[in-house]
Amino acid sequence: MKLVALLIALATVAAQPMPADRVMAAVRAAMAPALPFSETDRSGVFPADGKTEPLWMVRPPEAGEQTLEVIANPLNVSNQVRAARAMTQIQNNIEAAQRRAALQYEHAIAEAKRTGKSQEVDGVTLGDEGVAGAKIDADSHVAIEVAFNEPSYRFDLSSGIQPNPSVQLRSIVTGAVDVITLPSNTYRDDAGSERYREGETFIYLGRVARPVMKKRGDSTIYELTAEATPAASAELVNSLVLRLSGNEALIADLLSKSNWNALLELLK
Repeated sequence: MKLVALLIALATVAAQPMPADRVMAAVRAAMAPALPFSETDRSGVFPADGKTEPLWMVRPPEAGEQTLEVIANPLNVSNQVRAARAMTQIQNNIEAAQRRAALQYEHAIAEAKRTGKSQEVDGVTLGDEGVAGAKIDADSHVAIEVAFNEPSYRFDLSSGIQPNPSVQLRSIVTGAVDVITLPSNTYRDDAGSERYREGETFIYLGRVARPVMKKRGDSTIYELTAEATPAASAELVNSLVLRLSGNEALIADLLSKSNWNALLELLK
């Protein structure tokens, strides 16, 4: 009888979804009202149903994965027009970088002949796509990263604007301990290079302290840290933090249309 009971217990445990899968399923269900879009095909590139009308499609997470991603539908005409405009700007940036690199190379050759010493040339890199490349990437998706049951939650953010709590959004996201927003912005990093920071929103739920924000010295890096109460067991979810990054209009939709009350059920 003891052996039978043990086998039944093991079968019951095996039948239960992994904690991460259960949490991700709850997040997806809570956000379903804001994501009435098709899932992607297996490649993650096109909508599985081939529809061209929806602006977005959803790439569901793999087993154990803790990121849900919403991606611009490449079959949609409006998305194609925006992408084409961005690619034109990116191409202009790359051509300008190529001209600069050619001038540097000619100067380096002349200096090498004059001094007998080799000279360094920057060349063309992905960074030469400029802000336009980073912006089209940001506007074309929303990544929803999910973390739970961590002893503390820490995020390092390089930005020209300080992230701040939003009283308005905390009233929209039912039960949130805090909601931190970081608007998209263009800034110069610690090396002096121009960068684009996509918009982000952090949602803290459950038994987690309100996050503390600190700037790291004179750098452009801000640290967000929040301590949390450990869960009594792996089956319980005591704290949950969502990080939404990318298209700010879609993020706003997710915040206003998601069923946050349903997600709070996970934390009981």
